[in-house]
Amino acid sequence: MTLGWSIKKDHDMYRVIFSKLFHSKESDSALREKLFKEYLHNLFAHHEAEERILFPEMIKKKKEEWKDLALELEMEHRAMKILIKELSEMGYASKVWRYRLSPLYSIMRIHWDKEEQFLIPFALEYFTADEWEAIGKAFDASMLEWLAKPMK
Repeated sequence: MTLGWSIKKDHDMYRVIFSKLFHSKESDSALREKLFKEYLHNLFAHHEAEERILFPEMIKKKKEEWKDLALELEMEHRAMKILIKELSEMGYASKVWRYRLSPLYSIMRIHWDKEEQFLIPFALEYFTADEWEAIGKAFDASMLEWLAKPMK
């Protein structure tokens, strides 16, 4: 599987989870918690792989627009963590919990668009096919290592 496909596949999984979360009610607090924890486990694996493997390789290319994109994506990860912390602390049975997903989802959508419209399609303008394949293998290995950890 190519790196672009791995990234897109994860984004699609998050879209499905968000759809289910947006349709949940206060009485679905156990389901919300289960889905949100599943989302977080996968998201943190994805972000860890991007931050450890992909973003440093993008910055090494010394192309200003590529470096800027890597730093911008990393800052979006930080913004997501703040919103995730708030959601995790407020309790899954809260009447407003579902609505507090909106800011997180908004950042996620912006983030996905950048990766799917700028990163993936133009990667081979910055990396050779062999480099991109090696980054993809390292990315997938990092994901598998993280996903093997018990879910919290």
